[in-house]
Amino acid sequence: MNAVNFSVSPPSSPPVFFSILLKDTIRRAILGTIVPATIGNGSPNRLLVWVVGLYTMLICRASRPLRRVAFVRPALLFLCCVLSASATLRAQPVKPTLSQIHRLPQLRMPAAVGALALLIPDGMSNADPRVMAWLDAASEEGVRIDLLTDSQFLALGGAHTTYRGVLLPDGLHTIASDALIGAVRTYVQGGGQVMLVYDFGALTDAGTYAIPKSRLSALAGVDYILYDELRDQTIGLGPVIGFESALRSLQIPPGKSILFADPAEDASIKVLGSASRDLQRTPNQLVNTVPLHAKAETLRRIARETGALRHAALAPGEALYLPSAPTNVGGVANYDHAQQLRVSMHDTHQLKISARGPVAVNADSAASAMANSAAAPITAPPRLLTFAHAKHLPELRHVTPLNASHKVTAGMLVPSTAGAVTAAISNALTADPIEAVSGYIYGALTYPSFVTRGVFSGVQLANAPQFGLVAGVNAFGNGKVLFINTPLTFLKGRTDGMLMQGALHYFAVTMLAMPRLASVPNGRGGLTLNWHLCSNFTDAMQQLTDQGVFNYGPFSVHITAGPDTIAFGDGLGWDLPHNLQAQQMLRDLDLRGHRIGNHGGWIHDYYGTRASETNQSSFQQYLTLNKNAVDAALGHASVEYAAPVGDSPSWALDWLEQNQIVGTYYLGHTGLGATRNYINGVRRNRNLWVNPVTPLGLYATFEEFIFNNVPKQDVIDWYQSMVDFNVQNRSSRLIYMHPPGAAQWSDVVLTLLAYADARQAAGNFRWYTMSQIDNFMTARGQVAWTETAAGLGARQFHATHPTSLVSMSWVMPKLAYAQPAILAGQATVTDGGDSWLVTATAGRTLDFSALPL
Repeated sequence: MNAVNFSVSPPSSPPVFFSILLKDTIRRAILGTIVPATIGNGSPNRLLVWVVGLYTMLICRASRPLRRVAFVRPALLFLCCVLSASATLRAQPVKPTLSQIHRLPQLRMPAAVGALALLIPDGMSNADPRVMAWLDAASEEGVRIDLLTDSQFLALGGAHTTYRGVLLPDGLHTIASDALIGAVRTYVQGGGQVMLVYDFGALTDAGTYAIPKSRLSALAGVDYILYDELRDQTIGLGPVIGFESALRSLQIPPGKSILFADPAEDASIKVLGSASRDLQRTPNQLVNTVPLHAKAETLRRIARETGALRHAALAPGEALYLPSAPTNVGGVANYDHAQQLRVSMHDTHQLKISARGPVAVNADSAASAMANSAAAPITAPPRLLTFAHAKHLPELRHVTPLNASHKVTAGMLVPSTAGAVTAAISNALTADPIEAVSGYIYGALTYPSFVTRGVFSGVQLANAPQFGLVAGVNAFGNGKVLFINTPLTFLKGRTDGMLMQGALHYFAVTMLAMPRLASVPNGRGGLTLNWHLCSNFTDAMQQLTDQGVFNYGPFSVHITAGPDTIAFGDGLGWDLPHNLQAQQMLRDLDLRGHRIGNHGGWIHDYYGTRASETNQSSFQQYLTLNKNAVDAALGHASVEYAAPVGDSPSWALDWLEQNQIVGTYYLGHTGLGATRNYINGVRRNRNLWVNPVTPLGLYATFEEFIFNNVPKQDVIDWYQSMVDFNVQNRSSRLIYMHPPGAAQWSDVVLTLLAYADARQAAGNFRWYTMSQIDNFMTARGQVAWTETAAGLGARQFHATHPTSLVSMSWVMPKLAYAQPAILAGQATVTDGGDSWLVTATAGRTLDFSALPL
């Protein structure tokens, strides 16, 4: 501690030297023994000891020899010896309590202690949209992040204690000098941890590719950026797959990945190597030497035939590759990733003639309804995805295979026979199938990744079956590297931020056990259930009300208010301004605590299929008409929105923000919680939250489940797994329903509500409306919090908010921290299972402390 630091000048004479030595000995004894003892032992003689200590210090600080009290010196020296000996003879020093720690002086540490660092080139502005994308993602994940320039990083000299970890991003740092690359290697070698993303440092400072491979290949654990060898085949475009548990660890929620290969049914999934031989090795050695591999040919075939890639019409033995060059390092120029997130037509309606006249039904509603309709059902996206920018080339061989070494745990290695080991591994894989990251309607999505060579010996999280490793953790020296081989910055800028935030979460929480600010009030996970009342569903709403569905919640209920649904004059809409029954229904729901919002532009299908980036002058009026009608029925302003057919032109998002709408249902970023939206690489709306839908594979609504013969039990299991996922991760996601399908499968709805209610009764879950989450996220964004190093290794946290910290909750992993203590402010500390929760209950400031384990 600073209080005991001192320097001794060379002695001018022996008497002066011994005088200084005596003073220092006494000083050390007092500060090193008496002070700690009086802090912790509760001695009744505490005051006397302190007085003696102060008196002796005054004596020792005398400017000249104290001849008149010379007899004191031997006594003080004897006292010092006794105290020092007693300190030395203690078998175990008493571990300080947190209440003691906060009294100790804080060490002079960098302001960035405990934060992640985002490495950026010298001179890059923090207002650059690519930088802002990372800052926003980290903020939404609740982890602290600082910007670190190349020069600042080089100045650290390889020290790895300043930051918890360093982010090496794609897209904004493709050029790196040999000195910077060397500094990164030294940093990791010495114990630092980094997240290495895609094309970071792909080019030398001369602007050319490193030959023959990336200079960071050793850190990644595989060879990649093999431009000198592969040229137009350097970057592949295809599905991203992984074992289900690995994808969930990347925060890919249930339903956002679909079955790709089932090890229980695929004989090509097998253990390679001699298990009997390897049983003689230690468990750690066995993990590294007996990985499980999915046979490449099987996965290549599935890749060609699944999801969005079907539209590329690949021939056998072909794969898609994105052109790469030093001027297009990541190959993403002209690549339209967002086309896979623009769902359309499944939320439209068609006319069904009943005894009472024309009735609107969803285009993909129940088979019984479809049988009576002249219109053909829509079973696939209405337009083909375009891959004109990608090249059809022969697929490569000998790429990094998918392995399941992370599935081989020490518990599986107990059996003494090879057969028993194989059976244990097989059983684990059966319960953990291979899945592909997928999108609503489009199935398995395509992602760019560099072709990788070599067998990855680390913990593999995701793979591209035709191209190699996509995500994995590799040990290098004393440090670790999370390698993410897909362009996270680019993807977030094209309305797909899920992988960026999932990778950040894995790096900060799973690898580094960092504290984080929870993204839900009080750290309690939940769901938003968004009801779309796009046509006059009076009967279905009445049935659901009678069955008690709306006694749960609160839910977000969004209505299209006009008199028509499909086209002008069809009379199938709610006609809210003149429908007294519908007005009363909305007021009743509002009084129950549900949040009423707008489902777009007055005439559901007309607006949803025709509004575009170029016709604001014609279609903005329908947003105004709808909001005015809903506000008049409620008697107060509505603040939520859902776009018909998911149609959200940029001008419509601007209009929502200008009219105090706080959040909107959204078809981009599917699988994420509430997030700030980036379009074409830029964050357009500063104050508007988008709330992405999470589907069950290709489908999301009951009408789709029913028509496509999805078993009821699959839907029930998915809903329950969504509840459990958000409870476990202290997060929230959005699902949505239409009343007719929900009424037809009301037993499934009631099963979900009962399951969630049991979790809520246990204090682990709650329903959130869209605006509840969005307003909370806005308030959370105003929290400023810091971490500093206190005495004896403790960490002290200080948080402030301009109005109130109520419901803000910090998640402290138990693996990394002992139970925190509140130092100042009003908060609770609760046992959250795998974490401690520090939750503010009042006030604008909070201080708490925690001792790292």
